[in-house]
Amino acid sequence: KNIEFQKSNQRTLGIINEDGYYTNLALLLSEQSQHSIKCALYNGKTKLEFRDRKEFSGSILKQLDESYEYINLQNKMESDFIGLNRVDRTDYPYYAIREALVNSVVHRDYNFSGSTLIHIFDDRIEFVSVGGLVSGLTFDDIMLGISESRNKNLADCFYRLKLIESYGTGIQRIYESYSNYDVKPEIKISENAFVLILPNVNVNS
Repeated sequence: KNIEFQKSNQRTLGIINEDGYYTNLALLLSEQSQHSIKCALYNGKTKLEFRDRKEFSGSILKQLDESYEYINLQNKMESDFIGLNRVDRTDYPYYAIREALVNSVVHRDYNFSGSTLIHIFDDRIEFVSVGGLVSGLTFDDIMLGISESRNKNLADCFYRLKLIESYGTGIQRIYESYSNYDVKPEIKISENAFVLILPNVNVNS
């Protein structure tokens, strides 16, 4: 990305502290990261039968790349004809997958040791991240585009890498990517979990 990465830049980003020691953020970005992303591919619409399972470890940047590639392998293309014109349509909008995945990594609570989970069914993908909403925010707040980062330094790094924007529009744009379809994304929130569900737009065709 051609980004300067001298000691001064690392200190500004929170990768090293004022005493020159590496921080927890540095650990997440390093190959020694203790967290992982687990992807599971199921037969049908339930968790009764696995088709495949993968766990991605190492730097969370590496995990992000590898899990995105894995999910996209399952994002099949269907074609239809409108008059003489062929119209291609993937099961899931590319933007929605990308944003859901990045959000699950950036905004999860890393005080919990559990993995970020991605469940791929015939009719949907579920992105499960540990940690509910940031204290003080409500579901209505995030739907209005109000954003409060749980991991500010991590979000700053992702912003510098052009992986996220700093406008809090991610969830809204996921919904907008489904504006031409009958099915819509769904969000479920508990005290310690945030689940974003992307429906397969081709499941009924």
